[in-house]
Amino acid sequence: MIAGLVILSLIGLILYRNNKKEKKAKIILENALNELKSTQAQLIQQEKLASLGQLTAGIAHEIKNPLNFVNNFSEVSVDLIGETLEEMEKGEKRDHTLIRDNLEDLQSNLRKIREHGARANTIVTSMLQHSRGSSGKKEPTDLNVFIKESVNLSYHGMRAGKNPINVEINLDLDPKIHETPLIKEDFSRVIINLCNNAFDAMRSKTLQGFETLGGLELYQPKLTVRTKSENDHMLILIEDNGPGIPEEIKEKILQPFFTTKKGTEGTGLGLSIAHDIVKAHGGELKVKTKEGEGTEFIIQLPIV
Repeated sequence: MIAGLVILSLIGLILYRNNKKEKKAKIILENALNELKSTQAQLIQQEKLASLGQLTAGIAHEIKNPLNFVNNFSEVSVDLIGETLEEMEKGEKRDHTLIRDNLEDLQSNLRKIREHGARANTIVTSMLQHSRGSSGKKEPTDLNVFIKESVNLSYHGMRAGKNPINVEINLDLDPKIHETPLIKEDFSRVIINLCNNAFDAMRSKTLQGFETLGGLELYQPKLTVRTKSENDHMLILIEDNGPGIPEEIKEKILQPFFTTKKGTEGTGLGLSIAHDIVKAHGGELKVKTKEGEGTEFIIQLPIV
């Protein structure tokens, strides 16, 4: 009887200790998981901030052009108003033809000011969409206009950054494509990231010595962005003529934290985030590449 009680007590003690160890192990695992999630969130935010920082100088460069137009047309308009007021003060000797011509020029200038002001507003809006947190809501979006703006943001960011290169931009946008539902804040990151990667790849090919030989230019970086409507889906194709992706890493490039960039140049999350955003839109992100010739990223989205 006593021996039985001792055995039961020992079994109970062992179970208690095992249960205590399991609870402790569970707490350790939960803490490790929370730390991992926190680190991942910080890295994703770092990737977004890095992308935003790269674009900031480009935005300043791109917005300067329409603002110059606004300033110039405003200055000319002030002169026209002054000349018209002087002519009006001449009473019966006033030149009605001159006054009419000046008013027509003034009307034309105001239209151009409005046009370039709208252009500047579009640039700032695109920047805000890229920088702010996602609303998570899809909005009807003119896909071709959206693609053009995102490519421009990426291009001017590259031109204003370190080691800029001259790139021929070819936009081939299907006019049959109009509005499509997008979470614009998120999807702009996809297009900009893919363009940034293309510019980085073409820069590396330029630095490898393909640019000139004996004073003759042999390699001209070229980015081609196309949209196409096909049956029940649409395609966005972003193609560069860079060095291509080696076959042995082609299957890894969409994986989180995989990067070919050195040191702190990249977190390896850019393409992974782009892949996740495209999937969240019900689409697919694929890659076609040929080493030495270039790479094409293909985004396939459903037509809703």
